[in-house]
Amino acid sequence: MSPAPSELSPPRVALHCALAFAVLYACYEAPEGIGGRLLGSFAVTAVLMILFHAVAWGVGRWLGYRNGFHAYALEWRGSALARALALMLVLKPVSVLAGVALGWMRVQPLTNPQMGTALLVAVLGAAVSTFVPSVAEDIVARGFWYRAWPVAGQGAGYVVLSAGVFVLTHVYRLGNGPLEWLMLFCTGLAYAAAVARTGSLWGAVGLHWGWNLANALLDLQLDVNAVGQGGRVLSAVTGLVALGLVVLLPKRRAASV
Repeated sequence: MSPAPSELSPPRVALHCALAFAVLYACYEAPEGIGGRLLGSFAVTAVLMILFHAVAWGVGRWLGYRNGFHAYALEWRGSALARALALMLVLKPVSVLAGVALGWMRVQPLTNPQMGTALLVAVLGAAVSTFVPSVAEDIVARGFWYRAWPVAGQGAGYVVLSAGVFVLTHVYRLGNGPLEWLMLFCTGLAYAAAVARTGSLWGAVGLHWGWNLANALLDLQLDVNAVGQGGRVLSAVTGLVALGLVVLLPKRRAASV
């Protein structure tokens, strides 16, 4: 295990952290890049995404944390996860309803939606398949910059930096244009603010997982389609609404490590 960050000179801390981020970023992008786009294999994508978490733990250990996940403020805080998850599971459907009212979204029931046991299995599958990548991306875009390398502090500067990194983690979507970047940045602000307010990455995981899970659950019963750029605008606005709600939370101190 490498020396703890406090035992290194500032230049060596920066070097260690830069190398750590490079490894995390490359390993996070590998599932979609190699498994999805190069090989077209869901199985390879899933395995690489699961392996990312093992790599993240090892990187955290290399940075000097006894529990590797503590490098990303992932000390268990179930209350932060539950509250943020519940918030987004409500906010996302409400935003879709608002989008329908504004003419930005079209929603129709599926002709043959899943029911009974098949629906339950699909819900459980959606929960797992959205949770694992959400945690991975939160480690790269938020937890790392909050705990392992807080170059912008843990306040407003951190929130803006983290939102920018969140845009860059969607490297395969950057070709969609500036409105896509704006949408990602706005949602990234909310997720990063959740970390800053709760002192834990689990606050961001709850919001991020809730967003992805709500999308997946809606798709099990409804055909949801954006009208033009309306979907991106709606997502950006929803992210800013979530940011406003998160800012209202009482600020908690970060967990000690």
